[in-house]
Amino acid sequence: MRLINLIVFSSTLTLLHGCDMGTAGSERAARDHYHQEFQKWIAGDDSEVTTMEYRLGLQPPIGYDIRSVASEEPDSLAYDRSLGLPDNWQEWPAYKLNVAIEWKSEAGTPLEKVTTYRLTWNAHEQKWYVKERF
Repeated sequence: MRLINLIVFSSTLTLLHGCDMGTAGSERAARDHYHQEFQKWIAGDDSEVTTMEYRLGLQPPIGYDIRSVASEEPDSLAYDRSLGLPDNWQEWPAYKLNVAIEWKSEAGTPLEKVTTYRLTWNAHEQKWYVKERF
């Protein structure tokens, strides 16, 4: 009986944690999504928040700090091409994140570079789309 209670309790915690992303499309949810994707990147897994420089052969970063967040116009390309672009795409929440990413330099010292991302919440697909801004 204790084992069943433990399984139910941990399943409930997992569900609640998964739902604790803030309101869909909110700034908090955008920050949470960025954090989850960054953790994948640090681990060397596929991630939506890599940079162009990283794709050219750098090692994964060692940390980050979101320096600022501002409202942004939604990205008109933030949709699944097989589903088409919904008419209300201009109403989707979007945020610009300025992120200081910390890397380990070849000399072994910390190196920090600021990168800007646009996160667009596609309300139709219930999905975040992330794009590095240049």
